[in-house]
Amino acid sequence: MMHNVKIYAASKPVNPELYDLSRFASLFDQMQNTKRLNVTMLSMAAENQPGKHEWFVVETKHKAEKAVEDALRKAGVKVFLPLETIGETVVRGRIIPAVSRPLLPGYVLVNIVYSPAAVCGIARLEGVAGFVGGMVHPHRVSDEEMNRFKAFGDDETAPDVKHCEQFKRGDKVRFVLGPFASFGGNILKLRKDRAVDGERVATGAVVAVDVFGKVSTIEAPLALLEQL
Repeated sequence: MMHNVKIYAASKPVNPELYDLSRFASLFDQMQNTKRLNVTMLSMAAENQPGKHEWFVVETKHKAEKAVEDALRKAGVKVFLPLETIGETVVRGRIIPAVSRPLLPGYVLVNIVYSPAAVCGIARLEGVAGFVGGMVHPHRVSDEEMNRFKAFGDDETAPDVKHCEQFKRGDKVRFVLGPFASFGGNILKLRKDRAVDGERVATGAVVAVDVFGKVSTIEAPLALLEQL
Protein backbone atom coordinates (compact mmCIF):
# COMPACT_ATOMS: atom_id res chain seq x y z
CA MET A 1 0.00 0.00 0.00
CA MET A 2 1.44 3.35 -1.04
CA HIS A 3 1.51 6.31 1.30
CA ASN A 4 1.66 9.98 0.36
CA VAL A 5 5.05 11.39 1.23
CA LYS A 6 5.37 15.12 2.07
CA ILE A 7 8.55 16.96 1.21
CA TYR A 8 9.27 19.80 3.67
CA ALA A 9 11.14 22.96 2.87
CA ALA A 10 13.79 22.06 5.44
CA SER A 11 14.78 19.10 3.30
CA LYS A 12 15.46 21.33 0.32
CA PRO A 13 18.96 22.72 -0.27
CA VAL A 14 19.51 26.25 1.09
CA ASN A 15 20.21 28.98 -1.40
CA PRO A 16 23.39 30.68 -0.06
CA GLU A 17 22.56 33.91 -1.92
CA LEU A 18 19.64 34.52 0.47
CA TYR A 19 22.12 34.90 3.34
CA ASP A 20 24.86 36.71 1.47
CA LEU A 21 25.15 39.99 3.42
CA SER A 22 27.63 41.37 0.92
CA ARG A 23 24.62 42.12 -1.30
CA PHE A 24 23.63 44.80 1.24
CA ALA A 25 27.09 46.36 1.55
CA SER A 26 26.12 49.51 -0.38
CA LEU A 27 23.06 49.98 1.85
CA PHE A 28 25.17 49.59 5.00
CA ASP A 29 27.71 52.09 3.63
CA GLN A 30 24.93 54.56 2.89
CA MET A 31 23.56 54.22 6.43
CA GLN A 32 27.02 54.77 7.90
CA ASN A 33 27.63 57.77 5.65
CA THR A 34 24.30 59.31 6.71
CA LYS A 35 25.21 58.83 10.36
CA ARG A 36 28.63 60.44 9.86
CA LEU A 37 27.01 63.32 7.96
CA ASN A 38 24.57 63.96 10.82
CA VAL A 39 27.41 64.00 13.35
CA THR A 40 29.46 66.36 11.17
CA MET A 41 26.56 68.78 10.71
CA LEU A 42 25.74 68.76 14.43
CA SER A 43 29.38 69.55 15.24
CA MET A 44 28.91 72.81 13.29
CA ALA A 45 26.45 73.88 16.00
CA ALA A 46 28.94 73.29 18.82
CA GLU A 47 29.84 76.06 21.23
CA ASN A 48 33.49 76.07 20.11
CA GLN A 49 32.66 77.12 16.54
CA PRO A 50 34.20 80.51 15.60
CA GLY A 51 31.90 83.31 14.53
CA LYS A 52 28.91 85.26 15.79
CA HIS A 53 26.85 83.18 18.21
CA GLU A 54 23.12 83.97 18.31
CA TRP A 55 20.11 82.57 20.17
CA PHE A 56 17.46 80.59 18.28
CA VAL A 57 14.26 78.85 19.39
CA VAL A 58 14.00 75.11 18.70
CA GLU A 59 10.58 73.48 18.79
CA THR A 60 10.48 69.98 20.26
CA LYS A 61 8.00 67.16 20.03
CA HIS A 62 5.62 66.48 22.93
CA LYS A 63 7.51 66.07 26.23
CA ALA A 64 10.86 65.76 24.43
CA GLU A 65 12.40 68.96 25.82
CA LYS A 66 14.73 67.25 28.31
CA ALA A 67 15.85 64.55 25.86
CA VAL A 68 16.67 67.21 23.24
CA GLU A 69 18.53 69.31 25.81
CA ASP A 70 20.61 66.29 26.87
CA ALA A 71 21.44 65.37 23.26
CA LEU A 72 22.50 68.94 22.46
CA ARG A 73 24.69 69.21 25.55
CA LYS A 74 26.33 65.89 24.71
CA ALA A 75 27.12 67.28 21.26
CA GLY A 76 28.74 70.38 22.78
CA VAL A 77 25.92 72.75 21.83
CA LYS A 78 25.10 75.62 24.18
CA VAL A 79 21.44 75.12 25.12
CA PHE A 80 19.01 76.68 27.59
CA LEU A 81 15.89 74.92 28.85
CA PRO A 82 14.06 77.25 31.26
CA LEU A 83 12.30 75.45 34.10
CA GLU A 84 9.80 76.47 36.74
CA THR A 85 9.05 74.82 40.06
CA ILE A 86 5.43 74.53 41.08
CA GLY A 87 4.08 73.57 44.47
CA GLU A 88 2.49 70.37 45.70
CA THR A 89 0.98 68.29 42.92
CA VAL A 90 -1.14 65.14 42.96
CA VAL A 91 -0.10 62.58 40.31
CA ARG A 92 -2.05 59.28 40.17
CA GLY A 93 -3.05 59.63 43.80
CA ARG A 94 0.47 60.38 45.02
CA ILE A 95 1.36 63.78 46.47
CA ILE A 96 4.56 65.21 44.99
CA PRO A 97 5.85 68.14 47.09
CA ALA A 98 7.59 70.02 44.27
CA VAL A 99 7.62 69.57 40.50
CA SER A 100 9.97 71.13 37.94
CA ARG A 101 8.65 71.51 34.43
CA PRO A 102 9.57 73.49 31.29
CA LEU A 103 8.63 77.14 31.56
CA LEU A 104 7.66 77.09 27.87
CA PRO A 105 6.67 73.48 27.10
CA GLY A 106 7.76 72.40 23.63
CA TYR A 107 10.72 74.75 23.26
CA VAL A 108 14.44 74.95 24.01
CA LEU A 109 16.86 77.71 23.09
CA VAL A 110 20.22 77.19 21.40
CA ASN A 111 23.18 79.52 20.99
CA ILE A 112 24.94 78.75 17.71
CA VAL A 113 26.77 80.30 14.78
CA TYR A 114 24.09 80.14 12.11
CA SER A 115 24.85 77.95 9.11
CA PRO A 116 22.72 75.55 7.04
CA ALA A 117 24.80 72.64 8.35
CA ALA A 118 24.33 73.64 12.01
CA VAL A 119 20.58 74.07 11.58
CA CYS A 120 20.23 70.76 9.72
CA GLY A 121 22.31 68.97 12.34
CA ILE A 122 19.96 70.12 15.12
CA ALA A 123 16.80 69.57 13.06
CA ARG A 124 17.80 65.91 12.46
CA LEU A 125 18.00 65.15 16.19
CA GLU A 126 15.35 62.80 17.53
CA GLY A 127 12.65 64.79 19.32
CA VAL A 128 13.21 68.02 17.36
CA ALA A 129 10.23 69.34 15.39
CA GLY A 130 11.98 72.32 13.78
CA PHE A 131 13.07 75.92 14.27
CA VAL A 132 10.67 78.75 15.08
CA GLY A 133 10.55 80.88 11.93
CA GLY A 134 11.81 78.06 9.72
CA MET A 135 15.27 76.73 8.92
CA VAL A 136 16.16 79.35 6.29
CA HIS A 137 15.27 82.44 8.33
CA PRO A 138 14.91 81.21 11.93
CA HIS A 139 13.72 83.59 14.63
CA ARG A 140 16.61 85.22 16.50
CA VAL A 141 16.45 86.27 20.16
CA SER A 142 18.73 89.11 21.22
CA ASP A 143 21.31 88.69 23.99
CA GLU A 144 19.56 91.44 25.95
CA GLU A 145 16.23 89.63 25.83
CA MET A 146 17.88 86.36 26.78
CA ASN A 147 19.50 88.00 29.82
CA ARG A 148 16.11 89.35 30.92
CA PHE A 149 14.49 85.97 30.37
CA LYS A 150 17.19 84.10 32.32
CA ALA A 151 16.79 86.54 35.21
CA PHE A 152 13.06 85.85 35.21
CA GLY A 153 13.69 82.11 35.33
CA ASP A 154 16.05 82.52 38.29
CA ASP A 155 13.40 84.40 40.28
CA GLU A 156 11.83 81.94 42.75
CA THR A 157 9.35 84.40 44.27
CA ALA A 158 5.64 83.60 44.29
CA PRO A 159 3.67 84.78 41.24
CA ASP A 160 1.92 88.15 41.36
CA VAL A 161 -1.68 87.06 42.02
CA LYS A 162 -3.12 90.49 41.23
CA HIS A 163 -1.42 90.46 37.84
CA CYS A 164 -2.72 86.95 37.14
CA GLU A 165 -6.31 87.69 38.21
CA GLN A 166 -6.79 90.27 35.46
CA PHE A 167 -6.62 87.67 32.69
CA LYS A 168 -9.52 85.63 31.37
CA ARG A 169 -10.23 83.27 28.53
CA GLY A 170 -10.48 85.03 25.16
CA ASP A 171 -8.30 88.00 26.14
CA LYS A 172 -5.98 89.48 23.55
CA VAL A 173 -2.47 89.45 24.95
CA ARG A 174 1.14 90.12 24.03
CA PHE A 175 4.38 88.60 25.26
CA VAL A 176 6.49 91.19 27.06
CA LEU A 177 9.39 88.91 27.96
CA GLY A 178 11.19 85.85 26.65
CA PRO A 179 11.84 84.38 23.20
CA PHE A 180 8.36 85.37 21.98
CA ALA A 181 8.55 88.98 23.21
CA SER A 182 6.30 91.29 21.10
CA PHE A 183 4.30 88.34 19.66
CA GLY A 184 0.54 88.65 20.21
CA GLY A 185 -2.30 86.18 20.53
CA ASN A 186 -5.48 85.11 22.31
CA ILE A 187 -5.85 83.15 25.53
CA LEU A 188 -7.47 79.79 24.79
CA LYS A 189 -7.56 78.66 28.42
CA LEU A 190 -6.06 79.46 31.78
CA ARG A 191 -3.75 77.02 33.53
CA LYS A 192 -4.93 76.69 37.13
CA ASP A 193 -2.18 74.44 38.43
CA ARG A 194 -0.30 76.32 41.12
CA ALA A 195 -1.14 76.75 44.80
CA VAL A 196 -0.77 80.19 46.38
CA ASP A 197 -1.63 80.52 50.08
CA GLY A 198 -3.33 77.13 49.93
CA GLU A 199 -5.61 77.98 46.99
CA ARG A 200 -5.36 76.98 43.35
CA VAL A 201 -4.92 80.02 41.14
CA ALA A 202 -4.41 80.48 37.41
CA THR A 203 -0.80 81.52 36.87
CA GLY A 204 -0.37 80.26 33.32
CA ALA A 205 -2.23 80.17 30.04
CA VAL A 206 -2.42 78.45 26.69
CA VAL A 207 -2.17 81.15 24.02
CA ALA A 208 -2.88 80.93 20.29
CA VAL A 209 -0.04 82.96 18.78
CA ASP A 210 0.59 84.00 15.20
CA VAL A 211 4.27 83.11 14.72
CA PHE A 212 5.37 84.26 11.26
CA GLY A 213 2.04 83.39 9.68
CA LYS A 214 1.62 80.09 11.49
CA VAL A 215 -0.76 79.87 14.46
CA SER A 216 0.88 77.96 17.32
CA THR A 217 -0.44 77.17 20.79
CA ILE A 218 2.09 78.22 23.41
CA GLU A 219 1.85 77.47 27.12
CA ALA A 220 3.38 80.26 29.19
CA PRO A 221 3.27 81.89 32.63
CA LEU A 222 0.92 84.87 32.81
CA ALA A 223 3.87 86.85 34.12
CA LEU A 224 5.22 86.90 30.55
CA LEU A 225 2.01 88.41 29.18
CA GLU A 226 0.20 91.73 29.12
CA GLN A 227 -3.35 92.51 28.08
CA LEU A 228 -4.06 94.44 24.90
